[in-house]
Amino acid sequence: MDKRELLERYELLGEEADFLAAKPLYEQALAETVDVRLLRDYGYLLECHGRREVRQAVEQYRRALELDTDEEKVRYQLIGALAALFDTEEMVALYRERVAASPGEVREYRFLASAHLAAHEHEQARTVIEAGLELAPDDPMLITSRGEVKARTGDPEGALADWRRAFEIDSDAMGPLYSSAFLLEREGRLQEATEAWRSILEWNESRGYALEAEWPKRELERLREKADK
Repeated sequence: MDKRELLERYELLGEEADFLAAKPLYEQALAETVDVRLLRDYGYLLECHGRREVRQAVEQYRRALELDTDEEKVRYQLIGALAALFDTEEMVALYRERVAASPGEVREYRFLASAHLAAHEHEQARTVIEAGLELAPDDPMLITSRGEVKARTGDPEGALADWRRAFEIDSDAMGPLYSSAFLLEREGRLQEATEAWRSILEWNESRGYALEAEWPKRELERLREKADK
């Protein structure tokens, strides 16, 4: 079979052998010539493979939660995986029900806010976050999520302020620093973005995290090159 036939088989049947046979054929063809259809088909082959891999990840997360329903990290990973598949209605409905069943549990508001954010339902997320913060005004995860809502709805200064506050409350959670670095670069504030990545690098190096320090090192170098252009 040629590469196009293998792609069609993989799209319909999902057999890994067809993916493994098609991938090198497309790579070889693209090494010889760059063609719009080749790029489109190879991209689609990779997309189909990625979606199937994410679906498998979803199944593993579901199995993990069957074993331990209190595994919070697994719940966040499942929300992210379902969002990648554009399957958001189920998770929003689930966590809405969980909040209704346990209105005094702050973590349920965190889950529901994350689900709304994954579904790009910003105003719903904001409402949930504010309700959660009434229970726990200094909850760093809800403050971080509020910052994400602000970043997505045209309030970069508010987002940065929330992320600074969240990091002040819990300096062991690096999410707010990463979010700040990304937002500052999107806003064209390269010097401030550089400082944010430098803080991330120092945080990792101070804890002896050599592998984790590689990414901020690369980002600092990339931003220096970008600023020099």
